[in-house]
Amino acid sequence: MRNNQGHQWTDEENDYLRREYKLTKKSVKEIALHLGLTAATVHIQLGRMGLHKRTLRNRWTPEQDEQLRKLNEEYSVTTMARKLHRSPGSITNRIKRLKISRRSRSGWFTKREVCEILGMDHHWVQARIDSGELIASYHNGHRPTKIGSSMWHISEHDLKHFICRFPEDLNGRNVDMVMIVDILAGVEYG
Repeated sequence: MRNNQGHQWTDEENDYLRREYKLTKKSVKEIALHLGLTAATVHIQLGRMGLHKRTLRNRWTPEQDEQLRKLNEEYSVTTMARKLHRSPGSITNRIKRLKISRRSRSGWFTKREVCEILGMDHHWVQARIDSGELIASYHNGHRPTKIGSSMWHISEHDLKHFICRFPEDLNGRNVDMVMIVDILAGVEYG
C-alpha cells in the first residue's frame, strides 16, 4: 500500500465505498485493500461522507441507574463495572452524570478519596496506613493479589481520629477544607 495523502476520490470509488460499507458491511480494511488505498484514507473519506458506523451504546435504563446507586454505597468503581457488565469509565461517567456522590457509602472512604480530602498523594497516605497512623482495612477483608489494585476502606471515625492526631501533617493548600470540617463536625456521609 502506498501513502494516499491527498488522494482524489472518484465518483466510482465513492459509490463503491458507500455500497460496500453500508450495505454489505465490509470492513474498512477489505475496502481499502480492494481500492488499493490505506485504511486511514478510507476512514477519512467515510468521515467526509458521514458514513461512519455509529457504535451501538448500551444505554442506561432507570433500573440500572437505581442499581448503580445501591452498588455505589458499598463497592469500588471496578467492582461496580464488573457487576453491571460495563467499563470503569462508563461507571464513572454515569456517576458524574447522575450527580451521585462517591462519598455516600456506609461510613467509609477509599484511599483515593482520602488522598483528595487530605490533599496528599497516594504514597503519602499509604505510608500513614503502613505505619499504623491511619487505620484502614482491605476491601472485602482480604489483600488483593494484583500490585496496585488495593482497595482500602478508611472509616470516617478513623479518618477523624487521624486528622485530630496529626493536623500538622496536612498541607493547607490542597486539603478539602469543607470535607475536613464536615468530618470533624460529625456530618455523616452514608
